[in-house]
Amino acid sequence: MERSETLKKIKKYWNWVWNSNSVLSWVVALALIFIIVKYIFFPGLSLIMGTTLPLAGVESSSMDHQIVREDFGSLGLCGRLFSKKEHVNFNEYWATCGDWYEDRDISKEMFQEFPLSNGFRKGDIIVVWGRFQPEIGDIIIFKPNPESTAPRPIIHRIISVNETTIETKGDHNQEQLSGTNNMYRTDETNIKHEQIIGKAVLRIPVLGWIKIWITEILQKLIP
Repeated sequence: MERSETLKKIKKYWNWVWNSNSVLSWVVALALIFIIVKYIFFPGLSLIMGTTLPLAGVESSSMDHQIVREDFGSLGLCGRLFSKKEHVNFNEYWATCGDWYEDRDISKEMFQEFPLSNGFRKGDIIVVWGRFQPEIGDIIIFKPNPESTAPRPIIHRIISVNETTIETKGDHNQEQLSGTNNMYRTDETNIKHEQIIGKAVLRIPVLGWIKIWITEILQKLIP
């Protein structure tokens, strides 16, 4: 009898949380969603994917194959300036950016076989896999070097691998981050294997904008 009464109360409470239009029920529902996502969903996903960061939101355009508005207002791709935004297919991307890779013995045909060979955009979410052996062409998420002031991990493509270090480059960028050519003093020419968090295996478009918008609103409200 006691068990039956308990189940009835739980059912009644659950119905109130999800079906009531009261402000309190909305607050409770949001709190439950937060608890489930933070303490059940993400830990479980981390265990399955073998990484502490199974989902990574893209917060910059450094892997974008399109013409985008840069920090100083100009339109650019791989260091080249454009007068207007227009869609760029892979052949046009390679005509603009390919010389850098060909100088390092990465051909157009090789690049097209790389994972996520068309890059991805700011606001996308990347699914991350932690159990892998790094190879040229993989897109990895890695912790910045100790001297860097970058607030979050970086997600760029591997262009060189040896026994002790890895080099990456953002598909959109004109050159590699060397530690002296960027405001965060980030160096991607000497990445240690222990800095690697995982590699990108899947792109989920646009969904990451939710986090970006919330972050930007909070930054304006709390300077």
